[in-house]
Amino acid sequence: MTKVPPSVPGVVELPVAGAPADVRVVLARVAPLAGWAESVRDCLDDDERARAAAFRHETDRRRYVVAHCVLRHVLAARTGAAPASLRLGPPVPARGPRPKPRLEDHALRFSLSHSGDLVLVATAEREVGVDVEHLQDPVAAEQVLPVLHPAEIAAVQVLPAADRPAAVTTVWARKESLLKAMGSGLFRDPSVDEVGAGPVPGRPVAGWWILDLDLPPAPGPAREESRAALTVRVPSDPI
Repeated sequence: MTKVPPSVPGVVELPVAGAPADVRVVLARVAPLAGWAESVRDCLDDDERARAAAFRHETDRRRYVVAHCVLRHVLAARTGAAPASLRLGPPVPARGPRPKPRLEDHALRFSLSHSGDLVLVATAEREVGVDVEHLQDPVAAEQVLPVLHPAEIAAVQVLPAADRPAAVTTVWARKESLLKAMGSGLFRDPSVDEVGAGPVPGRPVAGWWILDLDLPPAPGPAREESRAALTVRVPSDPI
């Protein structure tokens, strides 16, 4: 019998209201898991270790190692396999330079995203995409704005200047989650799909459902702001 590995310490499963029952999203934080990840990093495959070693900055290397160790343990918990035995590939035939990876020998699908101290892993028995974005500063938000859908640009431009960074970050998280779920990444023009800049995500592509994710506040005095979104494959939109 395959032994299911223990859960990752400190990982929180996020509620995803309205999502299909097979969808799971977990959140982890890099800082408290750095030591744990180093203790279990033997679960990474040769490609992951090579990519981790290629980072120039220790902060980026640590985030990558934590994220991929968390990913492997989450997948192991859902499949019953050992984390090191999972084969994350080969990718789906690419539409663009960032092909979507697969879990070999299992129907479970997954998506990984990390930003700052946050790591999100989504798993489902269907195509899924998740994205988390640290709140953009005003300059970055204005630089991103022109590449959005015209309706999104118009919606953001009527907002007070102080509210624009949060709106742009929300749009970008929704858009990235959709493109990741579809397997196209940014090879698909981000101005094509209107994911919406308002409180409710749009449904610009038939068969794909975008959901905003509520992130718990950071522990301690830190008050980092981030936005996150999930996209799932839904053959017919729920009522």
